Amino acid sequence: MTMTAEPDPIGNDARNARRVRKLPAGAACALCGTTESTALEKVDRRKVPHLLEAHHAGGHHNDEALVVVLCRNCHARATAAQWDAGALAKGKPPTALHQLAQLLRSLASFFALLAHCLFSWAEWMAVAIACLDASFPGWGQLLPEGP
Repeated sequence: MTMTAEPDPIGNDARNARRVRKLPAGAACALCGTTESTALEKVDRRKVPHLLEAHHAGGHHNDEALVVVLCRNCHARATAAQWDAGALAKGKPPTALHQLAQLLRSLASFFALLAHCLFSWAEWMAVAIACLDASFPGWGQLLPEGP
């Protein structure tokens, strides 16, 4: 396989640095958990690059400060869910009630995605526990007591 030089390595590095600066330290996608800050490598699970981005969970025009860190793929899904829920509109909503309705739709669409991910993680954990039970009986006795 032949490697080719980057056409604009300085520009690429600057763009990646801007992306990283926009994110808090230790940022990870709130939905899938990836911590990759640049799209350098494809992820086996989905065969697509990941890049962490700030998602306006309440909609940009409804609440600029309410952001959550998502990977590029989850960000696209969350934004599509906002549009599907009627939570986004071009421009600022005409009244505070319109804005509140869009904000609530937007948050509901995000929480629905989050709930789906939490159920998926719980199912994965149940399978992992079953594997531990089968392979290492008594492993649970090694854990400290829960909250």
